[in-house]
Amino acid sequence: MDFEVNVRERILKPVNEVFDAVVDPKKMSNYFISGASGPIKVGRVEWEFADVGAKVPIDVLEVEDNRKIVLESSALGPRIRTTIQFAPDGPDATVVTITESTFPLTEEGVKRALGQNAAWTYTLCGLKAYLQFGINLRTGLNKRLTDVASASGKRP
Repeated sequence: MDFEVNVRERILKPVNEVFDAVVDPKKMSNYFISGASGPIKVGRVEWEFADVGAKVPIDVLEVEDNRKIVLESSALGPRIRTTIQFAPDGPDATVVTITESTFPLTEEGVKRALGQNAAWTYTLCGLKAYLQFGINLRTGLNKRLTDVASASGKRP
């Protein structure tokens, strides 16, 4: 038996602005990645997370402007499909829903799904903070966690 995870957030910006912030790597670097080999379009793109020293290949399967993006990656284990949907909620708001599938109903599958669920929740919160308030929540994130561990002598 397999299952999927879903996260959603309402962002107080029009759908075209939210969609653009998800496909444009310069804008993505304000809440999610540190760099990318290019914008999200059908084909392959590489996302860079300099704060953790990682580069992740992403296969982009489908892009419908202002509606949907479908990605696949096996960077963290078995290949996972991520679907990002954009729905206008009036003229000045957008509901973004992210679905990842599928995960096996095993201990490892549940751990991975919980991690991905937390990561995408954080990403949507970062997107909202960036678009609505101009704040980059990733700034200093891993440095801060390292400082806390060093200062206390304990691991976070």
